[in-house]
Amino acid sequence: MPTKLDTAEVASALAALPGWLGDADRLQLEIMVDGDEADAIAAEVMRAADEMDHHPTIDRGPGTLTFTVWTHSVGGVTDLDITLARRISRLLQSAGVSY
Repeated sequence: MPTKLDTAEVASALAALPGWLGDADRLQLEIMVDGDEADAIAAEVMRAADEMDHHPTIDRGPGTLTFTVWTHSVGGVTDLDITLARRISRLLQSAGVSY
């Protein structure tokens, strides 16, 4: 089972994840994107998450997508969440999404 990271470990990881916010309980990134582009990005993120067998929550608002990651089984952020956040960031950068 993954181990929950402490506040200092999460803060250190967040320093290398521009745009992401969070604490030892959750990591979150909100981007401004709309319509078909939002659908395409969400689908690409879910494909990547399926490969990792670890899935974010994706909330869609008017003109926004919000990605939230945490490991349910430990009730907080683990190394797996940091890896998923990095992967999401790389996908967004490849798609030309700034945040």
